[in-house]
Amino acid sequence: MSDKLSYSSYNGMSRVPMMYGVPLIAGVVIAMISLFVGFAGAFMFGIGGILFAGVGIPIFLYIKKISENDDQALRITFLELWCRLTRRGGRLYGNTYTLSPMQYGRRAHVYKRYFKTLIGK
Repeated sequence: MSDKLSYSSYNGMSRVPMMYGVPLIAGVVIAMISLFVGFAGAFMFGIGGILFAGVGIPIFLYIKKISENDDQALRITFLELWCRLTRRGGRLYGNTYTLSPMQYGRRAHVYKRYFKTLIGK
């Protein structure tokens, strides 16, 4: 018998719930925004304004296409968008953007941790 324990792995637990190939939360948000735009269009432009609700269809198809192979693709897309929007001073450093898991800035616990390792307490 092997000394190494083996555990069952349920990879389905880490998957994003999908609806028609689109992540569930994104699909619901798109549907609600399309519904709101359709009602607003009908209120302002009459019965033909309901066609404005079709604006969500290309967005739905785009998300379906990027989520086809990877269910986490939407999160990666939002991470890329967030990185582009929060990049400050990138031109000063050769148009680069560096992510670090450390917290830099004026936080007391950051400085205390530094001096604690320096002194060796």
